Amino acid sequence: MYDLMSLELAKQRREELLREAELSHQARALRVTRGRRAGRWLSALVWEITRHAGRLLKILRTLRNAG
Repeated sequence: MYDLMSLELAKQRREELLREAELSHQARALRVTRGRRAGRWLSALVWEITRHAGRLLKILRTLRNAG
């Protein structure tokens, strides 16, 4: 009787551990995906700001040389 209960408990514990590992794996994958998406968005934003700053500096140089 006790052997049967311990086998059931061991099986139940194993299933719980597998579920926990799967949830952990999914959470890690989600964090990585978010990080990539944010990184891509951030790099595009930095590129746009740098581009506009360069255009502004070019206009200011032109105005300074003309005056």
